[in-house]
Amino acid sequence: MNKPARFAVPAALYLILAALVIVPLVMIAAASVMSAPPFSGTPFHWTLDNYRQLWSAEIGYAALDTLIVSVGGTVIALTIGAALAWLAARTDIPGRPLVYLAGITPLFISVLVASTAWSALASGRTGYFNLLLTSIGIPWHVNVESLTGIALLFGLYYAPYPFIFMYGALSLIHPDMEEAAAIAGAPIVTILRRITFPLVKPALLGSMLLVFALMIEDFPMPQILGGPAGIETLSVAVYNLMTRVPTQQNAAGALSVLLMALICSFVLLQRRLLAGTDYRTVTGKGMQYRQTPLGVLRWPALALVLGYALLAIGAPTFALLEGAFRTNVYIPNVAALFAPAGISTAPIVAALTDPDVLAGVVNSVVAGAGAAIAGSILFFILAYVVHRTNLPGRKQLEYLAMLPLAVPALVLGIGILWTWVAAPIPVYGTLTILSIAYLTRFFPQGYRAVASSISQIHEDLENAARVAGASRLQTIRRITLPLVRGGVVSSAFIMLVLSIRELTASLFLYTTTTRTLAIVIYEKYITGSWAAVASISLIFTASLALITLAGRRWLQARI
Repeated sequence: MNKPARFAVPAALYLILAALVIVPLVMIAAASVMSAPPFSGTPFHWTLDNYRQLWSAEIGYAALDTLIVSVGGTVIALTIGAALAWLAARTDIPGRPLVYLAGITPLFISVLVASTAWSALASGRTGYFNLLLTSIGIPWHVNVESLTGIALLFGLYYAPYPFIFMYGALSLIHPDMEEAAAIAGAPIVTILRRITFPLVKPALLGSMLLVFALMIEDFPMPQILGGPAGIETLSVAVYNLMTRVPTQQNAAGALSVLLMALICSFVLLQRRLLAGTDYRTVTGKGMQYRQTPLGVLRWPALALVLGYALLAIGAPTFALLEGAFRTNVYIPNVAALFAPAGISTAPIVAALTDPDVLAGVVNSVVAGAGAAIAGSILFFILAYVVHRTNLPGRKQLEYLAMLPLAVPALVLGIGILWTWVAAPIPVYGTLTILSIAYLTRFFPQGYRAVASSISQIHEDLENAARVAGASRLQTIRRITLPLVRGGVVSSAFIMLVLSIRELTASLFLYTTTTRTLAIVIYEKYITGSWAAVASISLIFTASLALITLAGRRWLQARI
């Protein structure tokens, strides 16, 4: 490859990543020190007053609420995820495939849908759970519209992340150390505390900091469940600053910068905590897999797993079915939940024929497919340049590709809004800008799916083709691309599923003609139309399930 071409390919990739990631972040940083919003036409001057404005009791309480729900949710998610991972990977629990399924399935349930369902299940005296407690004479009720409730639901729906991290790590632990401890008379709890989980410290810390960062930036759950109780997290505070009248967009930019810095600090903390320690246990000696016998705890452990699945999947599904197939939303007692007289298909039929819903489905699929198709092509080119060439600057490209992990979705949406609203390319107000937002938001996940496939293929296959006279393009087309096809398709399915369920990145980018299904559900919930919310959410969940099942061949290989 001649010298100009060697620089042209990385330069093009740098320009694309700069437009997707760097420029939106620069716009947010610039807005945070401006006296007027970018491209508003209002004269401005540079100032730090936006940061001084954040020194208030309101932001202080928002930071405290964020800390409470994020720390509590992280502890719960780690406990559930680590327990499920250990049971599935290291024990003789009956129905181990079922345990694995319970560990990953909540990942494909939209947090937006889960939040709306749990608001019907356990809020106020008429929540379905509370009606059940009243009917059996228990003078206590569950309230998810509280800091405790949000933390609990965070734990339920973010548990798949530590499960995925730790399942693989636990599967690779050499059994000799555990066996030696067991022979020495150590109980299971001591073996787990002193040997097993210390050996998977990278996965434990990695998942802990990831879910903590995801909870800090989460918007749908604190907004839907915390709003009625006056709970405001930092992500909700950013949204309120952007939407209240009069808007305080520059203050929102300043708070966004602080939120982004907070999440970046946790990413750096993770690397610092894991540096300089050797966690390798798999050696050239080979390894014989060993299951820890649970004894009399086998069936109680399975019961706990089924209880988690019931709470995370079964209960919300029941709430959606109740809302979608009943004409009367008022449920006076628990018997009314099962009364056949109130069953009707009218709400679900209304949802299926609602023009807003139909348009939302089309917009979600088109925007998600755009992100998936463009993303999978870009991910392959980027992964190939990073892992298969010696082009200048290729390693730094990978760092840029992973940068969106440290950027909250709401912040990213604001940056993309300010970047493209005045761009010469007319994408604002179209589905294209939503595809751009989804592509940027999920760039790390999609890139990793392709990069991991390429890194698993030895260079000898490609080198042999080059020695035989094939050009680089012929080698890519005939050798590399067929071998990584599973990773590319996996990336496309991951991008499609994540894009369709995404709400937060779309909040400042949609118009009346580009509302996605997630936006339609959110708007219906705001207006108090529970039957419509339940019906649309049921359609939404079924669509995600069908897409996931259609792509399970590739998704399972990457999860």
